[in-house]
Amino acid sequence: MVKAFTVAVLILALTACSSSSGRNFDTASIQKIRAGTTTRAELIEMFGPPDTETPYPNGQQLLMWNYSEARTLDTTAGKTLTVQTKNGRVFNYTLSKS
Repeated sequence: MVKAFTVAVLILALTACSSSSGRNFDTASIQKIRAGTTTRAELIEMFGPPDTETPYPNGQQLLMWNYSEARTLDTTAGKTLTVQTKNGRVFNYTLSKS
């Protein structure tokens, strides 16, 4: 009984030692992005406000959503969605995972 309790406490302690950065976003929603059609407002509806927005000349803008998670005894996992818009509509996008 004592051994089972000790193991349970140890497991609880280890799983509690995790941290994350950014807001986790649904990668399944990326299939809904359509170049030339999807707007900035629709992106925000799907993924929430971007972590960064960088304006460029000629009506272009770079939007990025980042999420990373580190856990004890596990690897760090992360994902970044980068979307280029032109005149308020998606021009290009990429998803990278690590």
